[in-house]
Amino acid sequence: MKHASWATLLNRNASLLQRAVKPLRERHRPPASSASAGSWLMGLVMAADGPRRYYLFRPAGVRFGERLPLLVMLHGCHQDAKSFADSTRMNSVAVRERFLVLYPEQPRLSNAQGCWNWFDTRSGRAFGEAAWIMKAVDQVCVLYA
Repeated sequence: MKHASWATLLNRNASLLQRAVKPLRERHRPPASSASAGSWLMGLVMAADGPRRYYLFRPAGVRFGERLPLLVMLHGCHQDAKSFADSTRMNSVAVRERFLVLYPEQPRLSNAQGCWNWFDTRSGRAFGEAAWIMKAVDQVCVLYA
């Protein structure tokens, strides 16, 4: 019986991860303005309530061992990382000034309007979101120092 429950749990988690990643390949294309100027990379961070995705813009021509500053951009309500990157044109600034841009993306399951729950300190959601954003920063610093 214990084996069945572990297998069920494993299958459920694998299914959740596949659902989180598969549509990303199809729906989330790099912003048109930045496609030739750099790389639009998708990453996942495991949070307490499941995988969370982020996007990283890295200017073209970054050399191995080169250390660039990292700017974190949090989108507003009714936005996602791609539309926010397009509307702010921050990737163009990153190319010109040579820095990386991290775009954490709030899942609709956490807030139906896509807003960050910074105001929800009583339930702890605000702190959980801050923690997973910091995990994304740490992951990017390790993978793209």
